[in-house]
Amino acid sequence: MLKLSILILMSIELYILVIPFCVIPIFLVSLDYFNKSAELKRRNLNVIDFDKFVKRKEEGDAIDHDIAKLLDIDTYAA
Repeated sequence: MLKLSILILMSIELYILVIPFCVIPIFLVSLDYFNKSAELKRRNLNVIDFDKFVKRKEEGDAIDHDIAKLLDIDTYAA
């Protein structure tokens, strides 16, 4: 009976020691992954597609349209 209780107590202690050493590394790797993905997303938000920018400027933006209306001009330049 004593052997069984010692065995049960040792298995509980083993779980108490093993579980944190298995869970903590997984948690840290997950945090690192989320940090790197957020950093990559922030970098991509700062990138401007130059072709789209030039095309939009060729078509004219809202300010160009307003100025052209005030000056009664049909065409406008960026």
